[in-house]
Amino acid sequence: MNQNVSLKFLLPVPKVFYPFPIQFLRIAASDSPSKGISRILNSLQENEYITIDDVVNSTMKELTQARNFGKKGLLILFDLLEAITMNPELILETHILEQPLRDEIERIKQVPPIKKQLLELGIKI
Repeated sequence: MNQNVSLKFLLPVPKVFYPFPIQFLRIAASDSPSKGISRILNSLQENEYITIDDVVNSTMKELTQARNFGKKGLLILFDLLEAITMNPELILETHILEQPLRDEIERIKQVPPIKKQLLELGIKI
């Protein structure tokens, strides 16, 4: 697999999720240990991967070179991105997120282009 290809060409993450903060991926980690997920997502954030857009427009090589983020982190990240790709209805599960993040997600979901894309995916908010 080419390490210099953007993740968006490897995983077809719906563009509706691009503006969401990277911490939104916690919603896809309900069956994973939260401490490990937190470490991975915090590492991404500390390395200035703030949104899902930032991540999917990066290459595997760039991500694995980020401080405190390695191949294991990349595998977990792939799992999280795949989970929201295969189950976009997870967007409705914001109740499992902490309040400030939940509020931010709810605000983003109300932006007209985002709301329209969610409806096109069959998700009524």
